[in-house]
Amino acid sequence: MQELVDRDFIEHSIFQLSEDFVSHPNKYLTENDVRIHLCKLLLEKFGKIETTNDRDQSISLHTEVRWYGNVKLKYRSDIVLIDVATLDVKKAFTLPTKGYSFDIPKAIIELKFRRPNGVSDNAFQKSIKNDFNKLVRIKSELLSVPRNISYWIIAFDKKRKIANINLGSEVGFIYKFSNLTNNNRINCCS
Repeated sequence: MQELVDRDFIEHSIFQLSEDFVSHPNKYLTENDVRIHLCKLLLEKFGKIETTNDRDQSISLHTEVRWYGNVKLKYRSDIVLIDVATLDVKKAFTLPTKGYSFDIPKAIIELKFRRPNGVSDNAFQKSIKNDFNKLVRIKSELLSVPRNISYWIIAFDKKRKIANINLGSEVGFIYKFSNLTNNNRINCCS
């Protein structure tokens, strides 16, 4: 039952972020801005201190998580919500790690962001497809995990609306276009 509540909260937070991007796209100047705003929403539920597997303390929400796994995946995910009860932060690890390990993620979220002067449509779609393939590969490695894990790609586009981006149903996908520019402002940054 808790898994369903968590999934609903994650989905609600993603839709809330998407609506905000469409209404206020210029709050989001970089992919890190997207990450910060989504993390702010997710921390409401996933920012509570919990006890880790090795009797330390942490929270569920983490960013830039590296995946090593049994087949030596070398992926990095933008946002991962972890079941803290499976997190180890103190033990000596035999596999390559960043000093932590966990068995059960609750959600894996990849972010894509294109600026008004960003990459071509084809390059943007290719980067989305690459993240989709990465999530499918991670998902196949986690088949033995006894949880219903949420997999998401969130793509925000400020350059040009892409009519149709088709991904499989294995991963939740949100694509939003919005670009409310103010042409009277000085362009200060590249």
